[in-house]
Amino acid sequence: MKKYIYLCLAVLSIGIFASCKSKKAVEATFSDLDGSWNIVELNGKTLNPAETKQVIEFDAARHTLSGKAGCNRMMGQIEYSDTRKNIIKFPQVATTRMACPDMSGEQELLKALDKVVRFEAEGDVRPVDKIAFYGTDNTKLMVIEKK
Repeated sequence: MKKYIYLCLAVLSIGIFASCKSKKAVEATFSDLDGSWNIVELNGKTLNPAETKQVIEFDAARHTLSGKAGCNRMMGQIEYSDTRKNIIKFPQVATTRMACPDMSGEQELLKALDKVVRFEAEGDVRPVDKIAFYGTDNTKLMVIEKK
């Protein structure tokens, strides 16, 4: 009788564990990037968009980006292919050349954009409202949040 009870408990436990599925993570698509985003984290530091004035705008249809690096405007191309999901690059991002009191935030942003190789959604909200960008060594370089 004891063996029967243990067997029933084992089967019941397996059934409970099998039915407990982990919540599937939300995946960000290239079209999710379309629109205007605040940069809320850069190289592990939390940023206040009202102070930094760093905004990035993606035009998925044209494969372009634009925005403000802080003081200067930025623009550039996006390299993305549907065959390689979540792999992305921002080659040759250019900025205007206004003289600004502190260029360190802009320079840090431009260096991070140059290192980006992939992106993924942050959190499990649909539609995607936060996206993280990563470098080749899997370091999180930047997090953007939908405006």
